[in-house]
Amino acid sequence: MAKFCGPKLSTCCLILSVWGVVMLLLLGIFFEMNAVTFIEDVKVDLNGTEELTKEKLEEAYHKVAVNCFIAAALYVLTFFASAHQFYSNRKPQYQVN
Repeated sequence: MAKFCGPKLSTCCLILSVWGVVMLLLLGIFFEMNAVTFIEDVKVDLNGTEELTKEKLEEAYHKVAVNCFIAAALYVLTFFASAHQFYSNRKPQYQVN
């Protein structure tokens, strides 16, 4: 695989992807536990006459949790790409003249 970013950018992306994975996994766990703190971040689709029920709220929490886990998986892919670039930039380059 070719180099597409330098050592500083690959280090920055590596650190940010680790932080993103940890944060999104924690958020996903909290949403799966139906944490009341995050009620403002949950969108419940209600038609005009429907009432908010516990089942609809739990389903909305679950959808948000799944989205957090998917985003964490994307950050894992970013971590591996950044780690590869970090490793590629650290290998000694041998030049033949």
